[in-house]
Amino acid sequence: MDLDRGRERFAVRITIIYSLVAATWVVVSDMLLVQEAGDTAATFSLVSITKGLLFVAVTAAILFWLLWRTESKLQLRSSALEAVANAIVISDRNGIIEWVNPAFTTLTGYARDEARSASTRLLRSGLHDEQFYAQLWGTILAGQVWHGTMVNRRKDGTLYDEEQTITPVRSSSGEIIRFIAIKQDISERRQHERALQEANRALAEAYDATIIGWSQALELRDKETHGHSQRVTDLTVRLSRALGIADEEIEHIRRGALLHDIGKMGVPDSILLKPGPLTDAEWEQMRMHPVYAYDLLHQITFLEPALAIPISHHERWDGKGYPAGISGTKIPLAARIFAVVDVWDALTNDRPYRSAWPPSRARTYIAEHAGIHFDPAVVEVFLAQLDMDSETLRDDNAQ
Repeated sequence: MDLDRGRERFAVRITIIYSLVAATWVVVSDMLLVQEAGDTAATFSLVSITKGLLFVAVTAAILFWLLWRTESKLQLRSSALEAVANAIVISDRNGIIEWVNPAFTTLTGYARDEARSASTRLLRSGLHDEQFYAQLWGTILAGQVWHGTMVNRRKDGTLYDEEQTITPVRSSSGEIIRFIAIKQDISERRQHERALQEANRALAEAYDATIIGWSQALELRDKETHGHSQRVTDLTVRLSRALGIADEEIEHIRRGALLHDIGKMGVPDSILLKPGPLTDAEWEQMRMHPVYAYDLLHQITFLEPALAIPISHHERWDGKGYPAGISGTKIPLAARIFAVVDVWDALTNDRPYRSAWPPSRARTYIAEHAGIHFDPAVVEVFLAQLDMDSETLRDDNAQ
Protein backbone atom coordinates (compact mmCIF):
# COMPACT_ATOMS: atom_id res chain seq x y z
CA MET A 1 0.00 0.00 0.00
CA ASP A 2 2.76 2.47 0.94
CA LEU A 3 4.60 1.55 -2.25
CA ASP A 4 1.51 2.31 -4.38
CA ARG A 5 1.01 5.65 -2.61
CA GLY A 6 4.63 6.58 -3.17
CA ARG A 7 4.37 5.84 -6.89
CA GLU A 8 1.14 7.82 -7.12
CA ARG A 9 2.61 10.86 -5.34
CA PHE A 10 5.60 10.83 -7.71
CA ALA A 11 3.36 10.64 -10.81
CA VAL A 12 1.02 13.35 -9.51
CA ARG A 13 3.86 15.79 -8.80
CA ILE A 14 5.39 15.41 -12.25
CA THR A 15 1.97 15.64 -13.94
CA ILE A 16 1.03 18.82 -12.03
CA ILE A 17 4.31 20.47 -12.95
CA TYR A 18 3.82 19.52 -16.59
CA SER A 19 0.17 20.72 -16.59
CA LEU A 20 0.99 24.11 -15.02
CA VAL A 21 3.86 24.77 -17.40
CA ALA A 22 1.92 23.60 -20.47
CA ALA A 23 -1.28 25.50 -19.54
CA THR A 24 0.68 28.69 -18.82
CA TRP A 25 2.41 28.39 -22.18
CA VAL A 26 -0.93 27.90 -24.01
CA VAL A 27 -2.60 30.88 -22.33
CA VAL A 28 0.34 33.28 -22.56
CA SER A 29 1.16 32.44 -26.18
CA ASP A 30 -2.50 32.86 -27.20
CA MET A 31 -2.81 36.18 -25.38
CA LEU A 32 0.27 37.43 -27.17
CA LEU A 33 -1.35 36.42 -30.47
CA VAL A 34 -4.53 38.33 -29.52
CA GLN A 35 -2.52 41.44 -28.76
CA GLU A 36 -0.86 41.32 -32.13
CA ALA A 37 -4.06 40.50 -34.06
CA GLY A 38 -6.43 42.87 -32.25
CA ASP A 39 -9.93 42.43 -30.77
CA THR A 40 -11.22 40.57 -33.81
CA ALA A 41 -9.18 37.51 -32.79
CA ALA A 42 -10.57 37.29 -29.23
CA THR A 43 -13.28 34.75 -30.06
CA PHE A 44 -10.77 32.62 -31.97
CA SER A 45 -8.37 32.92 -29.03
CA LEU A 46 -10.88 31.50 -26.52
CA VAL A 47 -11.52 28.51 -28.78
CA SER A 48 -7.78 28.03 -29.29
CA ILE A 49 -7.06 28.23 -25.55
CA THR A 50 -9.84 25.74 -24.83
CA LYS A 51 -8.40 23.29 -27.39
CA GLY A 52 -4.90 23.82 -26.00
CA LEU A 53 -5.99 23.22 -22.43
CA LEU A 54 -7.93 20.12 -23.51
CA PHE A 55 -4.77 18.84 -25.24
CA VAL A 56 -2.76 19.58 -22.09
CA ALA A 57 -5.30 17.66 -19.98
CA VAL A 58 -5.19 14.61 -22.28
CA THR A 59 -1.41 14.56 -22.48
CA ALA A 60 -1.18 15.09 -18.71
CA ALA A 61 -3.41 12.05 -18.15
CA ILE A 62 -1.26 9.97 -20.51
CA LEU A 63 1.89 11.28 -18.81
CA PHE A 64 0.49 10.41 -15.40
CA TRP A 65 -0.30 6.85 -16.53
CA LEU A 66 3.11 6.35 -18.14
CA LEU A 67 4.93 7.78 -15.11
CA TRP A 68 2.92 5.64 -12.73
CA ARG A 69 3.64 2.50 -14.78
CA THR A 70 7.34 3.33 -15.22
CA GLU A 71 7.81 4.19 -11.57
CA SER A 72 5.92 1.02 -10.66
CA LYS A 73 8.38 -1.08 -12.66
CA LEU A 74 11.37 0.77 -11.26
CA GLN A 75 10.09 0.39 -7.71
CA LEU A 76 9.43 -3.31 -8.30
CA ARG A 77 12.91 -3.88 -9.68
CA SER A 78 14.46 -1.84 -6.88
CA SER A 79 12.53 -3.83 -4.30
CA ALA A 80 13.68 -7.07 -5.90
CA LEU A 81 17.33 -5.95 -5.74
CA GLU A 82 16.86 -4.89 -2.13
CA ALA A 83 15.32 -8.21 -1.16
CA VAL A 84 17.63 -10.59 -3.06
CA ALA A 85 19.73 -12.86 -0.85
CA ASN A 86 22.97 -12.36 -2.78
CA ALA A 87 25.04 -9.23 -2.25
CA ILE A 88 24.90 -6.83 -5.20
CA VAL A 89 27.36 -4.03 -5.88
CA ILE A 90 27.10 -1.43 -8.66
CA SER A 91 30.31 0.45 -9.34
CA ASP A 92 31.59 2.83 -12.01
CA ARG A 93 34.21 1.74 -14.52
CA ASN A 94 36.96 2.75 -12.08
CA GLY A 95 35.65 0.46 -9.34
CA ILE A 96 34.09 3.20 -7.21
CA ILE A 97 30.97 1.84 -5.50
CA GLU A 98 27.72 3.63 -6.38
CA TRP A 99 25.11 1.35 -4.81
CA VAL A 100 24.87 -1.77 -2.67
CA ASN A 101 21.91 -3.76 -1.42
CA PRO A 102 21.25 -4.81 2.21
CA ALA A 103 22.68 -8.27 1.57
CA PHE A 104 26.04 -6.60 0.93
CA THR A 105 25.98 -5.16 4.44
CA THR A 106 25.04 -8.55 5.86
CA LEU A 107 27.91 -10.19 3.98
CA THR A 108 30.68 -7.64 4.56
CA GLY A 109 29.65 -5.62 7.61
CA TYR A 110 29.91 -2.33 5.67
CA ALA A 111 26.81 -0.10 5.78
CA ARG A 112 25.63 1.57 2.59
CA ASP A 113 27.04 4.96 3.55
CA GLU A 114 30.41 3.37 4.32
CA ALA A 115 30.53 1.50 1.02
CA ARG A 116 29.21 4.26 -1.23
CA SER A 117 32.01 6.21 -2.95
CA ALA A 118 34.59 3.73 -1.66
CA SER A 119 36.71 1.59 -3.97
CA THR A 120 35.95 -2.08 -4.45
CA ARG A 121 39.49 -2.58 -3.08
CA LEU A 122 37.77 -2.15 0.28
CA LEU A 123 37.23 -5.92 0.45
CA ARG A 124 40.64 -7.14 -0.68
CA SER A 125 42.11 -9.80 1.59
CA GLY A 126 45.73 -9.53 0.48
CA LEU A 127 45.76 -13.24 -0.40
CA HIS A 128 45.60 -12.71 -4.18
CA ASP A 129 48.46 -11.28 -6.20
CA GLU A 130 48.19 -8.36 -8.59
CA GLN A 131 48.14 -10.73 -11.57
CA PHE A 132 44.84 -12.16 -10.31
CA TYR A 133 43.21 -8.72 -10.24
CA ALA A 134 44.84 -7.71 -13.54
CA GLN A 135 43.24 -10.74 -15.21
CA LEU A 136 39.88 -9.88 -13.64
CA TRP A 137 39.98 -6.23 -14.75
CA GLY A 138 41.27 -7.19 -18.17
CA THR A 139 38.23 -9.43 -18.64
CA ILE A 140 35.55 -6.94 -17.60
CA LEU A 141 37.13 -3.92 -19.31
CA ALA A 142 37.09 -6.01 -22.51
CA GLY A 143 33.32 -6.24 -22.08
CA GLN A 144 33.26 -9.86 -20.94
CA VAL A 145 31.58 -11.33 -17.88
CA TRP A 146 34.01 -12.49 -15.17
CA HIS A 147 33.04 -15.39 -12.92
CA GLY A 148 35.25 -16.85 -10.25
CA THR A 149 36.03 -17.27 -6.59
CA MET A 150 38.23 -15.28 -4.25
CA VAL A 151 38.94 -14.69 -0.60
CA ASN A 152 37.71 -11.32 0.69
CA ARG A 153 37.89 -9.50 4.01
CA ARG A 154 34.93 -8.25 6.05
CA LYS A 155 34.88 -5.00 7.98
CA ASP A 156 35.76 -6.85 11.21
CA GLY A 157 38.83 -8.36 9.53
CA THR A 158 37.53 -11.90 9.15
CA LEU A 159 38.08 -13.65 5.83
CA TYR A 160 35.47 -15.45 3.77
CA ASP A 161 35.32 -17.35 0.49
CA GLU A 162 33.26 -15.59 -2.14
CA GLU A 163 31.87 -16.62 -5.50
CA GLN A 164 31.38 -13.58 -7.70
CA THR A 165 30.03 -12.68 -11.13
CA ILE A 166 30.87 -9.25 -12.57
CA THR A 167 28.91 -8.03 -15.58
CA PRO A 168 29.88 -4.89 -17.58
CA VAL A 169 27.11 -2.38 -18.36
CA ARG A 170 27.39 -0.35 -21.58
CA SER A 171 25.94 3.02 -22.48
CA SER A 172 23.82 3.54 -25.60
CA SER A 173 27.03 4.37 -27.45
CA GLY A 174 28.59 1.06 -26.43
CA GLU A 175 31.01 2.45 -23.85
CA ILE A 176 31.40 0.49 -20.60
CA ILE A 177 30.16 2.78 -17.84
CA ARG A 178 29.41 0.50 -14.88
CA PHE A 179 29.88 -2.96 -13.44
CA ILE A 180 27.33 -5.04 -11.58
CA ALA A 181 28.83 -7.58 -9.21
CA ILE A 182 26.78 -10.37 -7.64
CA LYS A 183 28.47 -11.94 -4.62
CA GLN A 184 27.77 -15.10 -2.65
CA ASP A 185 29.44 -16.35 0.52
CA ILE A 186 30.63 -19.91 -0.14
CA SER A 187 32.74 -20.31 2.99
CA GLU A 188 30.58 -23.08 4.37
CA ARG A 189 30.58 -24.91 1.06
CA ARG A 190 34.36 -24.58 0.84
CA GLN A 191 34.70 -25.96 4.37
CA HIS A 192 32.63 -28.98 3.38
CA GLU A 193 34.71 -29.42 0.22
CA ARG A 194 37.95 -29.23 2.19
CA ALA A 195 36.62 -31.70 4.74
CA LEU A 196 35.58 -34.06 1.94
CA GLN A 197 38.98 -33.71 0.27
CA GLU A 198 40.70 -34.46 3.56
CA ALA A 199 38.49 -37.50 4.09
CA ASN A 200 39.25 -38.72 0.56
CA ARG A 201 42.97 -38.13 1.10
CA ALA A 202 42.89 -40.08 4.35
CA LEU A 203 40.97 -42.89 2.65
CA ALA A 204 43.46 -42.96 -0.25
CA GLU A 205 46.35 -43.10 2.22
CA ALA A 206 44.67 -45.97 4.04
CA TYR A 207 44.21 -47.83 0.74
CA ASP A 208 47.81 -47.16 -0.24
CA ALA A 209 49.06 -48.43 3.12
CA THR A 210 46.99 -51.58 2.58
CA ILE A 211 48.35 -52.00 -0.95
CA ILE A 212 51.93 -51.66 0.28
CA GLY A 213 51.15 -54.16 3.02
CA TRP A 214 49.82 -56.66 0.49
CA SER A 215 52.90 -56.17 -1.69
CA GLN A 216 55.28 -56.69 1.22
CA ALA A 217 53.35 -59.75 2.40
CA LEU A 218 53.74 -61.29 -1.05
CA GLU A 219 57.48 -60.61 -1.05
CA LEU A 220 57.80 -62.23 2.37
CA ARG A 221 56.18 -65.31 0.86
CA ASP A 222 58.20 -65.26 -2.35
CA LYS A 223 61.74 -64.53 -1.16
CA GLU A 224 63.08 -64.60 -4.73
CA THR A 225 61.62 -61.17 -5.44
CA HIS A 226 62.63 -59.20 -2.34
CA GLY A 227 62.49 -55.47 -3.11
CA HIS A 228 61.23 -56.17 -6.63
CA SER A 229 57.81 -54.52 -6.21
CA GLN A 230 59.15 -51.19 -4.98
CA ARG A 231 61.90 -51.08 -7.62
CA VAL A 232 59.56 -51.77 -10.53
CA THR A 233 57.00 -49.34 -9.14
CA ASP A 234 59.50 -46.48 -8.96
CA LEU A 235 60.85 -47.19 -12.44
CA THR A 236 57.35 -47.56 -13.92
CA VAL A 237 56.34 -44.17 -12.52
CA ARG A 238 59.46 -42.56 -14.02
CA LEU A 239 58.84 -44.16 -17.41
CA SER A 240 55.18 -43.14 -17.35
CA ARG A 241 56.17 -39.52 -16.73
CA ALA A 242 58.70 -39.69 -19.57
CA LEU A 243 55.86 -40.87 -21.84
CA GLY A 244 53.80 -37.81 -20.88
CA ILE A 245 51.10 -39.58 -18.91
CA ALA A 246 49.06 -37.31 -16.59
CA ASP A 247 49.78 -37.40 -12.86
CA GLU A 248 46.27 -38.61 -12.03
CA GLU A 249 46.70 -41.63 -14.30
CA ILE A 250 50.21 -42.25 -12.99
CA GLU A 251 48.78 -42.66 -9.50
CA HIS A 252 46.65 -45.57 -10.75
CA ILE A 253 49.70 -47.00 -12.54
CA ARG A 254 51.69 -46.80 -9.32
CA ARG A 255 49.07 -48.80 -7.45
CA GLY A 256 48.84 -51.33 -10.26
CA ALA A 257 52.62 -51.78 -10.24
CA LEU A 258 52.64 -52.42 -6.49
CA LEU A 259 49.91 -55.03 -6.95
CA HIS A 260 51.22 -56.58 -10.17
CA ASP A 261 51.84 -60.02 -8.66
CA ILE A 262 49.06 -60.00 -6.06
CA GLY A 263 47.45 -62.89 -7.94
CA LYS A 264 50.30 -65.15 -6.80
CA MET A 265 48.51 -65.24 -3.46
CA GLY A 266 46.31 -67.84 -5.16
CA VAL A 267 49.22 -69.99 -6.34
CA PRO A 268 50.03 -72.93 -4.02
CA ASP A 269 53.35 -72.82 -2.16
CA SER A 270 54.33 -76.11 -3.79
CA ILE A 271 54.42 -74.31 -7.13
CA LEU A 272 55.41 -70.76 -6.14
CA LEU A 273 58.31 -71.91 -3.93
CA LYS A 274 59.37 -74.96 -5.94
CA PRO A 275 63.21 -74.93 -6.23
CA GLY A 276 63.38 -76.74 -9.55
CA PRO A 277 61.74 -76.29 -12.96
CA LEU A 278 57.94 -76.30 -13.15
CA THR A 279 56.02 -78.93 -15.07
CA ASP A 280 53.65 -77.92 -17.86
CA ALA A 281 50.69 -78.36 -15.51
CA GLU A 282 52.38 -76.26 -12.87
CA TRP A 283 53.16 -73.53 -15.41
CA GLU A 284 49.53 -73.58 -16.46
CA GLN A 285 48.50 -72.91 -12.89
CA MET A 286 51.22 -70.27 -12.41
CA ARG A 287 49.92 -68.44 -15.48
CA MET A 288 46.56 -68.14 -13.77
CA HIS A 289 47.87 -65.52 -11.32
CA PRO A 290 46.65 -62.53 -13.45
CA VAL A 291 43.17 -64.09 -13.32
CA TYR A 292 43.47 -64.54 -9.57
CA ALA A 293 44.47 -60.86 -9.34
CA TYR A 294 41.25 -59.88 -11.13
CA ASP A 295 39.21 -62.10 -8.82
CA LEU A 296 40.83 -60.46 -5.78
CA LEU A 297 40.62 -56.83 -6.87
CA HIS A 298 37.79 -56.19 -9.33
CA GLN A 299 35.14 -55.67 -6.64
CA ILE A 300 37.18 -52.89 -5.01
CA THR A 301 35.94 -49.75 -6.80
CA PHE A 302 38.93 -47.70 -5.66
CA LEU A 303 41.31 -50.08 -7.46
CA GLU A 304 39.40 -50.52 -10.73
CA PRO A 305 41.61 -47.99 -12.61
CA ALA A 306 44.72 -49.88 -11.40
CA LEU A 307 43.71 -53.34 -12.65
CA ALA A 308 45.42 -53.13 -16.06
CA ILE A 309 48.87 -54.05 -14.76
CA PRO A 310 47.93 -56.97 -12.47
CA ILE A 311 45.77 -58.49 -15.23
CA SER A 312 47.77 -57.77 -18.41
CA HIS A 313 51.46 -57.34 -17.57
CA HIS A 314 52.29 -60.79 -18.99
CA GLU A 315 50.66 -60.08 -22.34
CA ARG A 316 53.08 -59.72 -25.28
CA TRP A 317 53.12 -57.32 -28.22
CA ASP A 318 53.02 -60.29 -30.63
CA GLY A 319 49.99 -61.82 -28.89
CA LYS A 320 51.84 -64.82 -27.41
CA GLY A 321 51.43 -63.74 -23.80
CA TYR A 322 48.85 -64.65 -21.20
CA PRO A 323 46.17 -64.85 -19.85
CA ALA A 324 44.13 -63.43 -22.78
CA GLY A 325 46.67 -63.59 -25.62
CA ILE A 326 45.90 -60.04 -26.77
CA SER A 327 48.42 -58.13 -28.87
CA GLY A 328 49.64 -54.67 -29.84
CA THR A 329 47.72 -51.66 -28.62
CA LYS A 330 44.89 -53.88 -27.41
CA ILE A 331 47.11 -54.37 -24.37
CA PRO A 332 46.51 -51.48 -21.93
CA LEU A 333 49.30 -48.89 -22.08
CA ALA A 334 50.01 -49.23 -18.35
CA ALA A 335 50.64 -52.96 -18.81
CA ARG A 336 52.87 -52.32 -21.85
CA ILE A 337 54.96 -49.88 -19.82
CA PHE A 338 55.20 -52.22 -16.87
CA ALA A 339 56.17 -55.24 -19.00
CA VAL A 340 59.41 -53.54 -20.08
CA VAL A 341 60.28 -52.48 -16.54
CA ASP A 342 59.39 -55.88 -15.06
CA VAL A 343 61.67 -57.80 -17.41
CA TRP A 344 64.48 -55.26 -16.97
CA ASP A 345 64.36 -55.61 -13.19
CA ALA A 346 64.21 -59.40 -13.37
CA LEU A 347 67.26 -59.54 -15.66
CA THR A 348 69.41 -57.06 -13.72
CA ASN A 349 68.86 -58.55 -10.26
CA ASP A 350 70.08 -61.85 -8.80
CA ARG A 351 67.72 -64.80 -8.69
CA PRO A 352 68.37 -68.19 -7.01
CA TYR A 353 68.60 -69.88 -10.41
CA ARG A 354 70.93 -67.28 -12.05
CA SER A 355 73.07 -64.22 -11.40
CA ALA A 356 72.08 -60.73 -12.47
CA TRP A 357 72.88 -59.76 -16.06
CA PRO A 358 75.07 -56.73 -16.64
CA PRO A 359 73.00 -53.68 -17.74
CA SER A 360 74.49 -53.73 -21.26
CA ARG A 361 73.31 -57.30 -21.87
CA ALA A 362 69.86 -56.59 -20.43
CA ARG A 363 69.63 -53.44 -22.57
CA THR A 364 70.41 -55.45 -25.71
CA TYR A 365 67.75 -58.01 -24.78
CA ILE A 366 65.10 -55.29 -24.31
CA ALA A 367 66.04 -53.66 -27.64
CA GLU A 368 65.95 -56.97 -29.53
CA HIS A 369 62.49 -57.82 -28.22
CA ALA A 370 60.88 -54.51 -29.19
CA GLY A 371 57.98 -55.38 -31.49
CA ILE A 372 58.03 -59.00 -30.26
CA HIS A 373 57.52 -58.94 -26.51
CA PHE A 374 57.39 -55.19 -25.95
CA ASP A 375 55.73 -52.09 -27.39
CA PRO A 376 58.43 -50.52 -29.64
CA ALA A 377 57.44 -46.97 -28.68
CA VAL A 378 57.73 -47.74 -24.96
CA VAL A 379 61.10 -49.46 -25.51
CA GLU A 380 62.41 -46.40 -27.38
CA VAL A 381 61.61 -44.08 -24.47
CA PHE A 382 62.87 -46.60 -21.92
CA LEU A 383 66.24 -46.99 -23.66
CA ALA A 384 66.57 -43.21 -24.01
CA GLN A 385 65.96 -42.93 -20.29
CA LEU A 386 68.64 -45.54 -19.60
CA ASP A 387 71.10 -43.61 -21.77
CA MET A 388 70.33 -40.38 -19.90
CA ASP A 389 70.81 -42.13 -16.55
CA SER A 390 74.17 -43.55 -17.73
CA GLU A 391 75.31 -40.12 -18.94
CA THR A 392 74.32 -38.51 -15.65
CA LEU A 393 76.19 -41.22 -13.75
CA ARG A 394 79.34 -40.64 -15.84
CA ASP A 395 79.15 -36.90 -15.25
CA ASP A 396 78.79 -37.43 -11.51
CA ASN A 397 81.76 -39.80 -11.43
CA ALA A 398 83.85 -37.36 -13.46
CA GLN A 399 83.22 -34.66 -10.89
